[in-house]
Amino acid sequence: MRVLSGKLKGLKILTNDKKLKGSESFITRPTSDRVKETLFNILEYGFNIDFSQISFFDCFSGSGAIGIEAISRGSSIVTFLDKDGAACECITKNLAKFKLHENDPVNCLRVINHDFSDKNLSLSNKFDVVFLDPPYELIKASKVFMRLKELRVTKINSLIIYECNKELEKMDGFEILRSKKIGKTYLNFFKAVSYT
Repeated sequence: MRVLSGKLKGLKILTNDKKLKGSESFITRPTSDRVKETLFNILEYGFNIDFSQISFFDCFSGSGAIGIEAISRGSSIVTFLDKDGAACECITKNLAKFKLHENDPVNCLRVINHDFSDKNLSLSNKFDVVFLDPPYELIKASKVFMRLKELRVTKINSLIIYECNKELEKMDGFEILRSKKIGKTYLNFFKAVSYT
């Protein structure tokens, strides 16, 4: 897996190759390059996102490939969140490999090893773009959006992207803008319509 565009274009991203206990499934299911390319094309050309002007929250971030792509395209405020320690270690290694370091004077980059659902999780930032890629079968979209509201990390008009295996309907407090199917994957784009 490589960075597709921007200042880090072509650089190889390390991925977490650990598997779930007693299973052949990997702990981390990276977003495919095809889905990633479609996502960033829609952000850049469909929503006119200027990455140098936005803060980006990569939830359930796995290898950090989505957040790293945002950094490569100009984002300097990026937070990665994953409950798996090995995944967070992998993200930190990727940032170091690309000579990007947490909390340096140029970039405000954070890697948080915490469960998205944990009521003790508290974040001080509000983000312009939030990317959500939870385990498809293990968590309901409605619960993820409810928790997103509780976290108070969005602004009015923040863009939320939810990757899953189906097209989603409107969620309370969020307006569906569009859905895009790529193979078996759906990218669902929402706008936060209430202050959270």
